[in-house]
Parts: sequence; structure tokens; C-alpha cells
Amino acid sequence: MSSDEHVVWTGRPSWKGRLSILGLGLALAIAVLVLLLILGVAVAIVLPIVLVIAVVTLVLGLLETMRWKYTFTNRRIVVRHGLVSVREQTARLARVQDLTLKQTLFGRLLGVGSLDVDTAGSEGGAIELKWLSRPAEVREKLEAAVQAEQERGPSL
Repeated sequence: MSSDEHVVWTGRPSWKGRLSILGLGLALAIAVLVLLLILGVAVAIVLPIVLVIAVVTLVLGLLETMRWKYTFTNRRIVVRHGLVSVREQTARLARVQDLTLKQTLFGRLLGVGSLDVDTAGSEGGAIELKWLSRPAEVREKLEAAVQAEQERGPSL
């Protein structure tokens, strides 16, 4: 980061966006519980199995959230993905052409959504910031930073 660059906003996907993973894990745990009890398997065996499914689901949800980090400065947007190996996508704010906020009904109820950032000349497609908490506020901050950078003009 250069001396005139500073962080405007940084965040990660909201845990609320991971409810689908948790819901699938819960459904699987319940299905296994019911099936094993119907088959007559002892409760002492069933409960640890269900507990393992629940813990694995929670850990997967947590790891999936930790793998993503979103940052935008007064000069650029950075999306970082990964824990061991890392992929980083960067775009200069001066090249941003469009910001698109997406929220499903479920997302609106939970206060989460995604923000697509289209840039001029981007070969990899739009940058997507997924499962943001309060995405409209994030969009407003990003719009202000984009406008300020574009008004500043090209650096010499």
C-alpha cells in the first residue's frame, strides 16, 4: 500500500450467509438420528454420530467464512480468498463502472446480500463480495470511494 492509500472498509462474509450450510448439516443430523433410531441402533451410539455431524458442519461454516476477506481502500478493491493457498483479486477504483447490489428475499430478511463490482477491461468478470452484512451501507461507502478516486483523476 502506498503512503497516500488508506483502508476505507474491510470485512468478511456474514455468518448469516452460511445458514444454508448449517441448515443442510442440521437436516443431515436429524435424518441420521431418525434413521438410526428406526433401525434400533442404541442411543449411546447415535448421539456421538449426530454430534460429529453437527461439529463438522459448524467447522465447515466457520472455515468458509474465514477464507474470504474483502477490503477497499481509497485506491482499490481487494478480494482475498483462501487459508493455505491464497487467491487475491484486485481492481483499481478508477476503473469501476458499475456496482450491483443483489439480495434474495431470504437475504433481505437476514440483512445480507452480495455486491458485484464491474470494472473496465476486467477479464475475470465482476468482483463479487458475497454474503455482506448490511450490503447497502457497504455499497454507499464503496460508491463514495469510487467517486472520490474518479474525481481525483489519473495519478501522475
